[in-house]
Amino acid sequence: MAKKKYNTIEDFLSDESFNNWVKEDRLTDVDFWEEWIALNPTKKELVNEAKDIVLGVQFIHLKPNPEKVNADWAALENKIKARNLKKTKKQTPNYYKYIGIAASILLIISIGIYTLNESPKKIIHKTAYGEVLNLKLMDGSLVTLNSNSSIHYYNNDNRRVWLTGEAFFEVDKKVTTNAKFWVITDDLNVEVYGTSFNVNTKHKKTAVFLEEGRIWLELKNGNTRKMNPGNFISYSSTDNLITEQIDKVAPRLKTSWKDGSIVFEKLPLLEAIKKIEDTYGLTAVFKDSTCKTKLITGGVPITNLNICLKAIEKSVNVKITKLNNQLIIEKK
Repeated sequence: MAKKKYNTIEDFLSDESFNNWVKEDRLTDVDFWEEWIALNPTKKELVNEAKDIVLGVQFIHLKPNPEKVNADWAALENKIKARNLKKTKKQTPNYYKYIGIAASILLIISIGIYTLNESPKKIIHKTAYGEVLNLKLMDGSLVTLNSNSSIHYYNNDNRRVWLTGEAFFEVDKKVTTNAKFWVITDDLNVEVYGTSFNVNTKHKKTAVFLEEGRIWLELKNGNTRKMNPGNFISYSSTDNLITEQIDKVAPRLKTSWKDGSIVFEKLPLLEAIKKIEDTYGLTAVFKDSTCKTKLITGGVPITNLNICLKAIEKSVNVKITKLNNQLIIEKK
């Protein structure tokens, strides 16, 4: 009897000796599995789920054949007419009774077919500028949705999520089923089982940072990339180009936004201000181009715009004036 590792329900279902144990077909298999379960108590729940599947009844919903329904209906009418001829004229025929029963049966069948074909429900979550939203998905996974972003999924497949904007995912790993979780953008698909990562689809590209675990990227050009903790990849399907790839990035530089701040590390002010524009829907105007290249290091709060701008002013010695939806940046 072959001995192997059993980590998923599929491992048990594909094993002939396991199926023999469930059905009590072979004594040697029964003895083996009783001993195996005793030695592996942590797998008991997985064993029971696999056993239920082997013993379970599979229901098949079939749409009735129209020709057969018509034939049965005609036969029923003929039978009713034949019975009515034998009765006296005073007797009330049961014709309508049978028709009512038949109609009820057809109605039930029709309702069942309609239910099976009912369209899945689309669930949408959105945020406004300056808003951060914490979500718990139907499968138990956690999502922090950044400002001016949205996700949607369907109630019949809640481990497949479409993202526009930016979000941080903490995917709940399904140990018993090993079910995959997908994040889908215009540029790529992210495939995971259970891990933490950040996805940003702004500026006509998708940037992915992996905090822990492992994930696979399926780019729209058909190529794939495996990511390890600390990896950062940015890809544009429009240009069919990996715009940035870094092997090791400090998590705070990519995920601090979900805790109410943005951390910069020797970042040109032009790039730093873009993050403020994304958060609040503002447009920056540099009165002096030399300000764009000033380097900024440190963290600034983003829950309050005024405090955020004051922190940046102090850090790089510039003056920032908010005028309607513009940020006017100039030397002091």
